[in-house]
Formats: sequence, structure tokens, C-alpha cells
Amino acid sequence: MAYPALDEPNGWSVPLGSLLGVRIRVHALFLVVAIGLVVRAAVASPGEPDIWLSALAIQVLLFASVFIHEWAHVFAARLLGHDPAQMLLWPLGGLISHEPGEESAVRPRLAVAAAGPLANLVICLICAAVLLAAGRTPPLDLFWDPLGGPSGVAAPVRFLAQLFWVNWILFLFNSFVPALPLDCGEALLVVFSGRAGERAGVVAAVKASLCSLLICVIAAVALNDVLGLVLALVIWISARQRMLRMESGETDLFGNPGGYAPSTSLDMVPRQPVRSWWERYRERVSARRLEREAQTRRLDEERMDGLLEKLHRMGRDSLSKEERGFMELFANRCRERQSEPRG
Repeated sequence: MAYPALDEPNGWSVPLGSLLGVRIRVHALFLVVAIGLVVRAAVASPGEPDIWLSALAIQVLLFASVFIHEWAHVFAARLLGHDPAQMLLWPLGGLISHEPGEESAVRPRLAVAAAGPLANLVICLICAAVLLAAGRTPPLDLFWDPLGGPSGVAAPVRFLAQLFWVNWILFLFNSFVPALPLDCGEALLVVFSGRAGERAGVVAAVKASLCSLLICVIAAVALNDVLGLVLALVIWISARQRMLRMESGETDLFGNPGGYAPSTSLDMVPRQPVRSWWERYRERVSARRLEREAQTRRLDEERMDGLLEKLHRMGRDSLSKEERGFMELFANRCRERQSEPRG
């Protein structure tokens, strides 16, 4: 029996619905890690009955930050003419998928990959500015405890410090850890694919992922932290899945063969007029409006047929005032449609 890999968009994930045409799913690993961290905080501090609420609040901040991170990818893709169809959220970021067949050149994909970490950096800068104005230093330490800290700190200041730290972690990991499926690993894959071809790109990304995996395992053992092992597991399965896709010739989340960007440069891609996401959104709204108008017209015609039959059988006196008004209004609409210029 074949089990889906952890980075598969429809495997090991829970659907949350759709927003602005993008299907949103949460990876099961996100839920497992969140529950595990909350339970660990509660077990580590049994004398603090409300500690699990604070730990749960941190997970909510992480979810919101990852959600913003992924929507930055989505908006960047739409500005470049793509239409992401699905978003998969996991603890340190996620994946967005495009409809099959879309062109994905090097520079546009790099821009999309960079949009997520930049969104986290913007949040960090805003929080840092407010914290400095309040006389507090932003927590730049990777091992800072978001549940601890000095006592007597106002709740808004503590919230900003926690929000800063969560987005700081997301920014650093996605910007400087060259491992799949993190954004830095995706950028490395795209760059090598554009310069030396698809196979060279995936080999370089997988080698970098394995090096990062070893570092995660060493750090997890040295620090006695299971989260490093979880990250190493995700990197291993993601890298292995990319290799399998390339060998089997399957398409990736972006519709590219083997899971990689095409080896042609941006200048070699035929320039086609690309509609913006706003134009596509207005087209969808217009299509739904035309569909509603057609359905209303069909219902009016069916009612008009019934009233004409009633008028023929029982005479005009059988019609109510509302029915006569409807027939007059329907006749006026028909005359207006007939008088409209035909293109």
C-alpha cells in the first residue's frame, strides 16, 4: 500500500475551505507539533495551571504568521500572472500550487519564493519598532522562551515580543536554511535548474537538504530537542519525494516536469499578455452575475407562461393585481431587450 509523502498537497492534510479562489489545507504535522508543544509546556510547568493557554496562544500566533507568509507567496504569484490553486500550511511555512500548464520561469519563481520571508521580516520590523519605542529590546535569541521572560511586562508588550520572535524564526529558517521544502531550498533548486538544467537543480537542492538534515539531527541530539528531529524528518521525505518525481517524470506543484523550474531563462519565454488577478476576479464575478440573470429570466418566463395560460382559461378578471403588474413589467423588459442595439 502506497502512503502519501508528507509534502503531498492532498496527503496528511486537513482542508479548511477556500479564500479568494485558493483552497487552504493544514498539514497534519502542524497539528501534531502544536498539540505536542502545548502538552510539553503543561507538563514542564505543572504548578502553572494557565501555562497551556499561553502555549496555545503561541501556536495561534504561529498559525497566523504562517498564514500571512503563504498569502505573501500567493499575492506575489498573482502579481506575476499566476493563479495559485491551493495552499498547504505546515509549522515553518507551506506550499502553494498552481494550475497545471502554467509557465514558471526562474526570476518569477524566485520572486514568489522570496515573498513569504519578506512578509515575516516586515512583521518583525513593525514589532521591533513598537518594542523599541516602549523601551524593550526585540528577542533576537533563537532560544528565547516565548512563555517565560521578565515578570511585570504589560500584556501588549509581551504579545508583540512573541509575535516578533515567531516571525523572526520563520524568516531565518526560510531565508537561510537551504533545505526542501523551505523557501531557501526552493530558491536554490530554481537557480540551479535555470543555469544547469532540471536534474542539476534537484541534485543540488537534495544535497543541500541532506546537509541541513544532518545539522538538524546533530542539533536535536545536542540540545535534547525533538523539534529538530521532526524538521529533519520533513526535509528527508521532501527531498526524497522530489527525487522520485524527477525520476518518474511526474509534474510538480507548479506544473513543471520532474518538480522543477524549466531550464529556459525568463528572456527565452514567449511574452504573452497576462491578465492580473483583479481582472480574473472581475471576470468570475461577471460570469456569476450573468448566470444569476439568466436563471431569473428563465423563472420569469416560466411564470409568464403560467399566467398566460391562466388568462386564456379564466379571463383577465381571474388575475390578481400583483399578477397583472408582473405581466406588464415582463412585457416592458421584453420591449427594452428588443430595442437594445445588436452588436
